Amino acid sequence: MFKTVLVATDGSDTANRALDAAIDQAVRQDARLYIVHVRLHGRPVEELEHMAEIEHIVPEYEAQASSGTVPFGAALRNHMSDAGHEARIVGELGELILKRAKQRAVEAGVKKVDTLSEGGDYADSILDAIDETGADLVVLGRRGLGKVRQFLIGSVSNKVAQHAGSAVLLIH
Repeated sequence: MFKTVLVATDGSDTANRALDAAIDQAVRQDARLYIVHVRLHGRPVEELEHMAEIEHIVPEYEAQASSGTVPFGAALRNHMSDAGHEARIVGELGELILKRAKQRAVEAGVKKVDTLSEGGDYADSILDAIDETGADLVVLGRRGLGKVRQFLIGSVSNKVAQHAGSAVLLIH
């Protein structure tokens, strides 16, 4: 029986499937659920633009884009050129992802839900969150990296699975 379930999410479809599996386990086991999001770093503007569109984020730069004078991606790039804006945009995305994930868990019947926002290396941050929370089940989405690339650079889910010290459920 699991007492503490931790799920990592970035708001992607795979992460949402992992979130649903973690919610299911937390409800079945009456376990505490920790939802962790590791903030994006070193990502191209295109990835942030895609995430902002998926998450339907409407910060002030979108108003500039919607006026028709500047395309959304260009407006985002303009704001991303300032490190302070970049950190704020990444923070807004992360907080929205966590808020939506927590709401989804509560609506599904999870009684104890906490969120964590981490920064740094993705796998190391998830491993730190596992240690911090004492999670005995970790649920992660697994991206389909090519076998050669996966062998050469590894993946977040593989690193976490190898070093977690608790049960790990990988969702495709």
